[in-house]
Amino acid sequence: MDTLFFLEAFLLFIAPGPTNALLMAGAVKREKAITLLVAQACGYGIAAACWLLLRPLLPSGAIQVLKLVAAVWLVILGLRLIGTDRVDASDGGDSLSVLATTALNPKAFIYCLAIVPVDAGPYELGLFWIVLLVTTAATGSMWILLGRRLNGGKKVADRVAGAALVLFALLLLRPLIAVGLI
Repeated sequence: MDTLFFLEAFLLFIAPGPTNALLMAGAVKREKAITLLVAQACGYGIAAACWLLLRPLLPSGAIQVLKLVAAVWLVILGLRLIGTDRVDASDGGDSLSVLATTALNPKAFIYCLAIVPVDAGPYELGLFWIVLLVTTAATGSMWILLGRRLNGGKKVADRVAGAALVLFALLLLRPLIAVGLI
């Protein structure tokens, strides 16, 4: 694991999405913060375990195609966030909603299929899984803190996060550009 890997993981999970919106919305209930973070970790843990188990079953070359699709999707999301006026945070924010939303979140898919090296062995996959949990705990905590602090600055937060998604997509494309696939 190089330091660029940690930057990629951080940018992916700090970007707004349904899980982070629920964390931010649930931040008003201060006593729920730890419960929400545990629900998020469980959701990403479940999703990552599924994707890492399914990965060996994918045909050769499929991961490169999925990386390209993931990068294009992130650029689209990033540009939509840059042009929007709001963060779509629901009034819910309970731990069951966070768990379900996180387990279905495409960020775990992108992490497991686009960031984790294809040739990673079982020990390395365990390390990548731990990095996923630590990174999502850190970024989720930031969203909870942001939800407590932001009153009218959501527009700026969306634009910064949108730019982060586009930057992440470019980092994700870096290996594909190097081998001449793009």
